[in-house]
Amino acid sequence: MKQSASKIFVIYFLALAVEISALYFERQEVQFFSKPSLMLILLVYFWANARNFVSQKYLIILALFFSWLGDIFLLLEKQNPRFFIYGLGSFLAAHLFYIVYFYKIRIKNAANKKLAILPSLAVLIYVVCLFALLAPNLGNMQIPVAFYTLALSIMLLASVHAFDFKRHDFARLCVMGTSLFVISDSLLAINRFYQPFAFAGILVILTYASAQFLITVGAMRNLEYLSKSKF
Repeated sequence: MKQSASKIFVIYFLALAVEISALYFERQEVQFFSKPSLMLILLVYFWANARNFVSQKYLIILALFFSWLGDIFLLLEKQNPRFFIYGLGSFLAAHLFYIVYFYKIRIKNAANKKLAILPSLAVLIYVVCLFALLAPNLGNMQIPVAFYTLALSIMLLASVHAFDFKRHDFARLCVMGTSLFVISDSLLAINRFYQPFAFAGILVILTYASAQFLITVGAMRNLEYLSKSKF
């Protein structure tokens, strides 16, 4: 499995390099192949290797599937601005599946720890400040973006509380992944609703692709751990 996984990871980062090149040289026709391929590669890897594991695997599969849909909708936004809303909805669904996964996996991992006050407070302050920065330019998007920002922050906190960091070496992968997801969506929102900046698209896809990769690999290792532990 490790050998096949390493091959898929090489393919994944090659596809990411193609996507970054397409963004840099503004070749959208290439992006129609490179960008959707990223989540499909992770889906193939996860589906093939999580075949015999616990039912929580389907939550990751659904999160990757809706992320794939979101990528496609955002690619189509130039043809119709309404596709941005569809993309936002798809990624919101992906975040909700991740939240449910981390909640369920917290029980499986027996990570019955108390609420981490400082990380929770830090995330709350961050999302409130981010929304306050964006709000004057959101117009009729205030409510959808508010819901999306809330789901994004809950996903990050759910990942923080899903593991026992002393016992679970895969915990850092998932938390790094959800943190990068927050950074990626923040960069996208700032570039779109506050102030466009250089290389925004490249930074967004780099953090987004890294986030999904880390969450998927971390979840895969978590499921392997649960399978061996016979929960």
